[in-house]
Amino acid sequence: MIEIVDKVEIVFNLSMLAFIVGSMLTLGLGLTVAQIIAPFKNIRIVIRALIANFIIVPLFALGIVNWLPVTEGVRIGIILASLGGGAPFIPLIVATAKGHVGGAVGLMVLLLLVTIFFMPIAVPVMLSGVSVNAGEIAKSLVTIMLVPLLLALLINARFSGIARRIQSFTAVVTKISVVVLIISVLFLHTETILSNASVLPVIVLFFLGAMFIGYFFGGKKSHVRIIFSVGTALRNPPVAILVASQNFSSQPWLLLFPYLLRLLVH
Repeated sequence: MIEIVDKVEIVFNLSMLAFIVGSMLTLGLGLTVAQIIAPFKNIRIVIRALIANFIIVPLFALGIVNWLPVTEGVRIGIILASLGGGAPFIPLIVATAKGHVGGAVGLMVLLLLVTIFFMPIAVPVMLSGVSVNAGEIAKSLVTIMLVPLLLALLINARFSGIARRIQSFTAVVTKISVVVLIISVLFLHTETILSNASVLPVIVLFFLGAMFIGYFFGGKKSHVRIIFSVGTALRNPPVAILVASQNFSSQPWLLLFPYLLRLLVH
């Protein structure tokens, strides 16, 4: 039995790496430099997005974990989720909601880039009672997320035809890795997860609160409110998974939390 568990842990680690790198490659292979630059042209929207995602949502998360009786794993999971923005699937959800996809892509890129540099600084501050290595978090985010993203952007800029073909492959790999990742976590931690099923209302509260924050900061234009609502509510699963698995591997709820949050919008 121990050998099986060890093998499943290896599968988990590999599927997690495939999910994160695959997400970044798939994202970068479909983006252009113009799409990356676009969100920075409207300074007011940029400022509102940054305040909503990296100040108000983390403070809201801190209020939840201090107000509600949650376990340590759930507390850390909510805080980690609140610190990471720019989920790769934001444009897809915005398109489903009949929103402006181009603006969603711009917001996603903005939040993702800020997250990569913001999270190593914010995690030790928000989790002051927990031992984390800011340098290691920064190193992981840069090597496993930023480097694949930049590589994919370069390929798309120089060889757009090849990029489209590679993107279809990386998209499939990413989807498969998500399934394998969730199955492996369930196999390793089913008992713990079942005994903490009461956390679901807390996840719903966090999701709805973050969505309302995005709606409020979206301003008067309906298409911007849609983008902000989706972009602020959907935190960044790859970032949360990466930081959680490398710093809090003994807390299974940290690994499932981002996926449960994502399932709420499907």
